[in-house]
Amino acid sequence: MEQIVLRRREAEELKKARGWLLVYGRRKVGKTFLLRRELSWSIYATVTRSREIFLESNGGIEKTGLEEGLQRVVDALRRGECVVIDEFQRLPENYWDMLALAHPLGRLVLSGSSFGVVEKVFSRRSPLLGLVNPLRVDVVSYADAVSSLVERLNPEKALLWAIIVRDPWIVPFVDLSLPPAVFIAENAGRLALASMGLVGEVFVEEERRLTTLYEAVLRLLAEGYWKPAEIAGVLAPKGLVEGGASAVVGILERMVKMGLVRKLKAWRSGGAKVYYRHSSPLLSLVYYLDQKFSVSEGYQATPEAANTALGREAEACIAELMAERYSGVAGFYVSPFGDVDVIVLKGKRPIAGYEVKLGSIEQNEAKRALERIHSLGIPHAGLISLKEKPPEIEGAETLGPDELVSLAKMVSETKISTQKAHESGELFWDNK
Repeated sequence: MEQIVLRRREAEELKKARGWLLVYGRRKVGKTFLLRRELSWSIYATVTRSREIFLESNGGIEKTGLEEGLQRVVDALRRGECVVIDEFQRLPENYWDMLALAHPLGRLVLSGSSFGVVEKVFSRRSPLLGLVNPLRVDVVSYADAVSSLVERLNPEKALLWAIIVRDPWIVPFVDLSLPPAVFIAENAGRLALASMGLVGEVFVEEERRLTTLYEAVLRLLAEGYWKPAEIAGVLAPKGLVEGGASAVVGILERMVKMGLVRKLKAWRSGGAKVYYRHSSPLLSLVYYLDQKFSVSEGYQATPEAANTALGREAEACIAELMAERYSGVAGFYVSPFGDVDVIVLKGKRPIAGYEVKLGSIEQNEAKRALERIHSLGIPHAGLISLKEKPPEIEGAETLGPDELVSLAKMVSETKISTQKAHESGELFWDNK
């Protein structure tokens, strides 16, 4: 089968950006693939952990020392060429002045896999301060993933598989002939080991050891813990954290900056203001199954458990899609009297709420969900099924697989078209 290529909006951002650029984000989110595919570079330099440089140019690859390699980079910039330096966080800071001397000639694109490098580049003592602009690359947006997959899958499969392939490193390994839950369950052990290695590498690049504390926080998030006080309550008796909720908030905020964790606005949820969850649906799934079945130790996960977890990730992905549709932000609502699967906020005000199911939605279930949404004063209520269009009920929007795919394509194309319009100097307005 032909390799899957995910069409993503960051490609247009990268092409339209002017001047020197710092592309950053968590490891394995597709930065290198994006740079190699979308830029017309003359030299692609990769800094190794052993402080050497692999230089690619004219179809050839050679290894050089740092000084020789950077001199070649500077010479290319002075000729007005485009040069990429990958794994830039490994380049010692005493070499940054050498690069700065070539500014503003050519086009230099730096790529780093840690938030720490961003802080250093934009610190007041950095020789690169004011010379480069930042571009963050995270996991692929859900709308872009759906739009890419629907070219080869039916709507239901595209919506489900898009949850998984948002983490691009998994793309070469997926078997699209299987239901996603079956694939995840059968490969959970291997995926768990790969995920732990990936996360561990993030901490190495941040000059941090992947401690039991950080690993435990990631696992608790995958299990559904989201309140810092509750996380601290689990970790403190084990001697893993001191300082209570405030200490955990510090850890979570650091993970947000690293691209491992996402935070949403909590709305009327028992006084909580922020909801923390994994940024990557795939990592969340794998950590959850490892917590439940110890898949990294050789035990087998069940497709049923994987499907349950997939349902939670589907809600988060649909929330992202709907937030982009309404130009709002995804929120979070939970109460003892019932949750709302998807809530979209503008400012502090909810503008839409949805019930989301992987399977069918029965008439009685649909009515109860809509009553709950309307009782909260949310003006727009809807029903969403990834399997089939829900029953039509007065006062509710109903979206099935076909409608969701159309919406994802519209959102994705709008985002990409907006980037192209900005690049050409045109304005793009969406008045829907």
